[in-house]
Amino acid sequence: MWFLAFLLIINLFLPHHVMAVVDPSVRPNNRYGIHVADTSELAEVADLVNSNGGDWGYVTLVIQDNDRDAHKWQTVFDQMRRLHLIPLLRLATHVDNASWLKPDPGEIDYWVEFLDSLNWPIKNRYVILFNEPNHAKEWGNQLDPESYADLLVDFSRQLKTRSEDFFILPAGLDFSAATNKESLDAAVFLRRMFLAQPALCQSIDGWTSHSYPNPNFSASPYDQGRGSLYGFNWELAFLNQLGCIRQLPVFITETGWQHRQGQNINRYLLAPQQVADYITIASQTVWQDKRLVAITPFIFSYQGGPFDHFSWKVLGAASYHPHYYAYQAIPKSKGQPQQEEHYSLASQLVPDYLVAHSLYRLNAGLINQGQAIIDQEQGYQLVFEDQAVGFSALIDRLSYIEPNQQENLTIYLKTPPEPGVYKVKVALQYNQEEFILEEKEVAILPPPSLSLKLNLGWRADKQAEQVAVLIYDQSESVVYEFTDQTIINGCLEIAQLFNIIPGEKYRVVALVPYYLPQQAITILSSGKTEVKFSRLLPLDFNQDGWLSFQDYWASFRLTPFKHWRLWF
Repeated sequence: MWFLAFLLIINLFLPHHVMAVVDPSVRPNNRYGIHVADTSELAEVADLVNSNGGDWGYVTLVIQDNDRDAHKWQTVFDQMRRLHLIPLLRLATHVDNASWLKPDPGEIDYWVEFLDSLNWPIKNRYVILFNEPNHAKEWGNQLDPESYADLLVDFSRQLKTRSEDFFILPAGLDFSAATNKESLDAAVFLRRMFLAQPALCQSIDGWTSHSYPNPNFSASPYDQGRGSLYGFNWELAFLNQLGCIRQLPVFITETGWQHRQGQNINRYLLAPQQVADYITIASQTVWQDKRLVAITPFIFSYQGGPFDHFSWKVLGAASYHPHYYAYQAIPKSKGQPQQEEHYSLASQLVPDYLVAHSLYRLNAGLINQGQAIIDQEQGYQLVFEDQAVGFSALIDRLSYIEPNQQENLTIYLKTPPEPGVYKVKVALQYNQEEFILEEKEVAILPPPSLSLKLNLGWRADKQAEQVAVLIYDQSESVVYEFTDQTIINGCLEIAQLFNIIPGEKYRVVALVPYYLPQQAITILSSGKTEVKFSRLLPLDFNQDGWLSFQDYWASFRLTPFKHWRLWF
């Protein structure tokens, strides 16, 4: 009691860290997952944990200090994002002389830099700080709860300093281990941890539990208390006694039964069908506890000792044991974890000035700078809104855009018939959320005019009929075509110019019968734009728009007088 009072008093005076992580229990959550040893199995795993109504199940992964390859793990995270899998990333050192090296506090900076460099699949970055340190072989052949507590607090502080999205989970302890040279009773281990770091509870965001059905990983799913499937209840109650009175969400990152199938048949272990029956019972009883965020049994596939009797996948085969199918059949929830949604346009989509009663094809690159995948099949949609409801918009189908990718966005827009200033908005919508890409006022202008200055050979009259004028935008699309125009005194007037964006460059092409086409690059203004063309030469006798040998033969169809009149 004195020990408990001591811890409670200290906790009152110590600064409590404000956690900014998302509480996973307040959002739709699929608590079912699995522990994997090989990331190449993720596609198979998705079929298991996201089955029977489930989505966004959990996967416990182990990453060693000699495997901090950012490209490799970003590829893994990208695949998990596509498969809708949430990583629970357990950090590890590496094995030396049959035991795991004790973590070096000097390595924390490297871990933090590496973990923060990755684009995680969801906002919460679940990090489990090592494994069962109450076993000497897991902690450099030492039983040292004080050093683990110090490391946990320091590690948590540095991760949280880098990003509040890191969700810190302590190492799961073996609550069935006895006190001897090889292990330390987990309750004793925890007491010493809290004595060394009284504010330890404020350094974690959830609780990691290895609620195995002991003894011998073979007990009934109905057993309760310490060392059972209900072990997390005992653990939370014990934490409360130590002064950790926060309602911590629970992550069972290891659990499960041994079965007799493996490299050698062990008749003393459970039959795989019995394991399947136990899993079904657990899913209907203990695993229904609302405090459980994730349950990732150990282990999906282990093709050799020492964990072959835990493997859900048959050794050396593409088939599975019965408990795989029992787990797959469990009714699951459609998880909706929070993701960072950050999108932007590579350039302006809607220009500041447009012409009334015009049609436009507007393009811009849509950049995905967040964590989610833009996928119209998943409910993402692009919307165009204007307060006056004067516009008409048709939007191309959204591309599939993963994080750090850019795809083209296209909107076909018809402007209002009346000039004026209109407020418009382009936004991406998903899950009743709206992400504004562009919001602005657009000036709708009266149609401007165009005056073309043309010299037809060296003719004095400078007149021609059946003239066509084509206007191309910068993407070489025809935005407007005028036909049956007339040149009078070397001038062609177009009173109303539609479909152009004032202030942008266009290519204007003049097509006069028997003359080679001429073009000019010009900026079309909001008023009257005058365009001067180079002299037109009457050499297109077959009127195909090109000078070729065919024009030579076609020239004989014209009289000498007609030739003269085209030139002079």
